[in-house]
Amino acid sequence: MLPPLNKKTMTENKQLSAIYRFLAQAMRYPEAEWLNENFKEQLLELLNSLQWQEEAAALSFDPASSHELEIIQTEHTRLFISAAGGVYASPYGSVYLSKSGTLLNESTDEVRDFYRRNGFDLSDDYEVADHIVNELEFLGLLTANDMLEAEQEFLKTYFRPWFTIFAEQVREAAEIPFYKIIIKLIDFFTEED
Repeated sequence: MLPPLNKKTMTENKQLSAIYRFLAQAMRYPEAEWLNENFKEQLLELLNSLQWQEEAAALSFDPASSHELEIIQTEHTRLFISAAGGVYASPYGSVYLSKSGTLLNESTDEVRDFYRRNGFDLSDDYEVADHIVNELEFLGLLTANDMLEAEQEFLKTYFRPWFTIFAEQVREAAEIPFYKIIIKLIDFFTEED
């Protein structure tokens, strides 16, 4: 989870690393174990630190409510996993970066190779390297290790080219504020300087 954003002992890179990992968590399938009051408090703290009052006010879900968890789970499934007529926003870079629009193609291999060259390897071969969660975790690893050139190269070459399309699809299709806010945060923290 996020380190306190006001601690002077945290370096900017450590904070950014924690934010990348926090946002990766937010893009995982919602489970009560992590989508809880602590997560919501940290999300509100992040929004308030950015002075995004409108987004903070829109974040009205109650993590203790199983009904509200189900609403977020349903939205996650509809947006990223399965919906009538197809997925609204596939969370895999290869879908956007290849001419075929399919998973597990040459762009997936390129991302996996970039990970390996920079000290990150997925624990299981079945994990798709270019899933947004893995890419955000990787960005967190790069910034935690002060590998800022690799972070910028990854953002420019592998993340931003597909994320901008994905983000627009989520903004258009999302029916609850949660994912619109998370996507806006990811966009803010990964945009080019």
